[in-house]
Amino acid sequence: FFGPVFVLEYGKGERKLKVEISNRQFDNHYEIKNLMGIEMRVLVKPDMFAHKLCALLDRNEVTGRDVFDCWFFLNQRTPVNANIVESRMGVTLQEHLQHCIDTLERISDKTVMNGLGELTDGETKRFAKTKLRKETISLLNFFKAYPIIT
Repeated sequence: FFGPVFVLEYGKGERKLKVEISNRQFDNHYEIKNLMGIEMRVLVKPDMFAHKLCALLDRNEVTGRDVFDCWFFLNQRTPVNANIVESRMGVTLQEHLQHCIDTLERISDKTVMNGLGELTDGETKRFAKTKLRKETISLLNFFKAYPIIT
């Protein structure tokens, strides 16, 4: 771990919320958002996307939520902070995108569902089971050819 971890429990049978506070230093940029009357510093989308691209290969195994989040950012045509990817992964953005593509091509659609099924509704679950991995690979290939960088 790279900082404090908190797990909030809401009672028996309820989901838990895990909060990790990283003390690692990256080229992160923040903006102020008002969330229910509370002003908070939140990561800008290009930085969030960069960290999600890194998380795709940073964990012990690929998780469905990381694939889904990458698909979401790619589908929204979100720019990426290439500096974060390059400093975290030690390779160029292009190389990392290719590693992501290669990894997703090696895993199954069933693997992508690990940890994702219980977080999604019926329609999203069907999409994740049948199309998420392939669409993410296609979007990564397109993004690799035509990156949007901040």
